[in-house]
Amino acid sequence: MSNAPFRTRTLEEELYKFDPHAHAVTVIQEQHRMVHDGMLFQTSGKQTGWLDAGTKTFLINVPADIYPHIQVMDLSFGSGDIDFVAREGVTTSNDGSVLPSTNVNRNSSNVAGIVLSAEPTITVPGTDIFTLWAPPTATGTGQSASGLSGVGQASEWVLAPSTKYSITLTNNSGGTIAWSYEFSWYEISYED
Repeated sequence: MSNAPFRTRTLEEELYKFDPHAHAVTVIQEQHRMVHDGMLFQTSGKQTGWLDAGTKTFLINVPADIYPHIQVMDLSFGSGDIDFVAREGVTTSNDGSVLPSTNVNRNSSNVAGIVLSAEPTITVPGTDIFTLWAPPTATGTGQSASGLSGVGQASEWVLAPSTKYSITLTNNSGGTIAWSYEFSWYEISYED
């Protein structure tokens, strides 16, 4: 399956306007349509015991001819003061542990083209393309830390093919915390 941005056959383009189950013209928004067409994928997880000053790193390995559109990068932390840096063009000696991805249309057999993994071994860090800071959630004597939710990018990112991206998080909270992540993206894969 190719990932070309446009289809070139007019009749097929007209046929794609119709939902195959409802036999009606599709008039839904793009992301909703990507779900219906089996092109929206997701991975998520929760971890505990993240030590102060520790890092967590994700790798997004984009193969040739894939143009992923990152829709959601949502992070939640048990306590704040977390640094977040995304980099492009990283080099790895080991890509780490592959994270399972799920097609959110449970009736589709499409699988994701990109590979997300955790804790890669990065030998060349690449170029910083996005930074974010989740501020401390408690300061001063006697205050308790509260969690942070919804930390992530505010706009869609379209990643380049044949490129590796890393996302590194650093726990500066002063304590051991639990945290969770969710990534959601679509890969347009209509046949030419």
